Parts: sequence; C-alpha cells; structure tokens
Amino acid sequence: MNRILVGSVDDIQEGHPVFVRSGVLEIAVFRLGDEFRAYRNRCPHQQGPVCNGTITGTQVATASSGWVPEWVREGRVLLCRWHAMEFDLETGERIRGRGERLRSFPVSVTDDQVFVDVASRSRLK
Repeated sequence: MNRILVGSVDDIQEGHPVFVRSGVLEIAVFRLGDEFRAYRNRCPHQQGPVCNGTITGTQVATASSGWVPEWVREGRVLLCRWHAMEFDLETGERIRGRGERLRSFPVSVTDDQVFVDVASRSRLK
C-alpha cells in the first residue's frame, strides 16, 4: 500500500481541505465531522482544480418542503469555481448533473494520523 501522511486528525479542520501530492496527482483531504474524504483536485468536467472551490451547502426544493427552496447540506458541498458545478463531499458525486464524480482515494486514521492510500482508488457508496 502506498500511503501518504496528510497530518494529524487535529490538523485537518472542517471547511479547510489539506492538499498533498503524489507524483503528478494533487489530492485534497476534507474533514466531515469525524470522517475524512480524499479527492483528486481535478474536475471531471474540464479538469480544473475543483478542490480549490468553495465549501458550502446547496438549495433544493422537494415535496416535503412544499416545493419551497431550502438551504441544506451546509459544509458538505464543494462548489467548483470554474463552472459552478456542485459535488457532494460525502460521495464525490455531482449533485445535479450527468453522473460525474470526483476521483476518490481511501483514507485511514492510525494513531491520530491521517493517511491517503494513493495506490488504489475507491468508490464511496
């Protein structure tokens, strides 16, 4: 397994991704509560540095809200600054789109140290 040390659990704060490199790959690690997600810093749309975007929420209108727009998922949405595409930070999937998703990498925590496994790619469920 080819693991990269990202830093200690306390070094990674919600809303502030930590960037690491493995060769030509730039990977951003995001904290979501007590969990971590790692994504390649490349938008599947036109390959811009997506992880440099804004971490935000999104607006949705559903039958349960009477079709009134609600602000949801604060701190769980990555907004690509190039074309305003929104990606779910928990799954890497594009929120409204044609099935695009960010390339993800497994993250592990050992002795309060966060690692990214760059030898394999994961698909989060």
